[in-house]
Amino acid sequence: MLQLGWLWSDPLKVGSPAPPFKLKDHAGNLVDITKLRGKNVILVFYPADDTPG
Repeated sequence: MLQLGWLWSDPLKVGSPAPPFKLKDHAGNLVDITKLRGKNVILVFYPADDTPG
C-alpha cells in the first residue's frame, strides 16, 4: 500500500532538522541524510525534471 500522508503534512520550518531519508544523487549513488548531520546541506528539487514538455 502506498503511503501518501506526507503530501498533506505541514512543511518543515526554515532551520529545522530534516527527517531521516535516503535519495539518489546525480550519479545514482544513494545518499543517507543522517550521514551528513552537522554539515550544511542544500537540497534542490526539480519537479519537472525528466518529464516531457
